[in-house]
Amino acid sequence: MKISQDVEAIIHENISSSKAPKFNHTAASIGADEDLQVVCLGTDGLPYLFWQGGVKKSQWHYEGKLLHDKIEGIKFTSVAASIGADKDLQAVCLGTDGLPYLFWQGGVKKSQWHYEGKLLHDKIKV
Repeated sequence: MKISQDVEAIIHENISSSKAPKFNHTAASIGADEDLQVVCLGTDGLPYLFWQGGVKKSQWHYEGKLLHDKIEGIKFTSVAASIGADKDLQAVCLGTDGLPYLFWQGGVKKSQWHYEGKLLHDKIKV
């Protein structure tokens, strides 16, 4: 997904003082709380989260690492995001092993992110 220059500037502003990597893939969608969520894959192969919304709807936030403690050594090459079942946000990342992995936002606490891990790997014949 090509992100606008405005979003690119906001992302740069938010990460310039942090230790975040540069990003090479992005996916954006409306999240479970109707805030815009942008999942960026870093050059380190890991997902990072930016979102727009909250009290001031136009304000951008940089959450940083997206569930890195749950990923267990997997690196990703691309990401896609969309609203899924129950209007929860689904983000599917393609691993360097060529298999899909699922992150999702929603549940009881709508803004909470979850890492489901392997997406139907038992059904995929490689």
